[in-house]
Amino acid sequence: MTVGHGTEVGARTAPTGGGAPDPGVQHPTSGPGRVVCGVNGSTSSRHALAEALRRASPTGGRVTVVTAVDDVGHYWGALAALPGGELLPVPHRREGLAAEEAVVREFVDEVLSDDRLVPAAARGSVGIDIRVVPGLPVDVLVRESAGATALVVGHSEDEDPLTSVALGCSRRARCPVVVVPLGDAPDDVRS
Repeated sequence: MTVGHGTEVGARTAPTGGGAPDPGVQHPTSGPGRVVCGVNGSTSSRHALAEALRRASPTGGRVTVVTAVDDVGHYWGALAALPGGELLPVPHRREGLAAEEAVVREFVDEVLSDDRLVPAAARGSVGIDIRVVPGLPVDVLVRESAGATALVVGHSEDEDPLTSVALGCSRRARCPVVVVPLGDAPDDVRS
C-alpha cells in the first residue's frame, strides 16, 4: 500500500529475529497514533520525518523521533593514544547522549520549519518525542517501534534494493514499516 511518499513494506505479528520489545524501554505513548521515525541527519531521513508527521497528523498522534548512536565505536576512538603516549579522555556517556539529542532537536526543528516538507496543518497537531538510544540502528528501531502504528525510515538509494537499515527493520519490526525513498523528493530538496 502506498501512502504519501512512503511505501508500506510489511508488518510482523510475532517477534522474529530478536524483534521482541525490550521491557526496559518506556514509550511516551503506545498504541494507536504513535509513529516511530528513524533519523540520522540525512536528506532521506528528513523526508522520512515529514512522512511520519503526515501519518500522525490526522489523528493528533505522536511521533517518536529515534536516532541510534554507536557509543562502542565512540569509546574505542577515545582510547587512541596521543603523541607522547597520553590517552584521550573517555567521554562521559551522558554528555555524549545529551549532545546528540541537541543535534536531533535541531534537525527536527529544521524539518518542521521547511514548508516544502511539512504541511502547516501537521506542525501543531502532532506531539514529538526525541529518543537517542545507544545501539545498532536496526536493533534500536525495532525495539523502539514496539506497539507503534508504523515505523518510518528513509531510503537514500535511487535503485530498488533497500538499505540495510530499511531491510532489517522491514524484516524484524512488529508494525508496518514505511520506507520513504529519496527519489520522490523534489530536486531542489535533495542533497
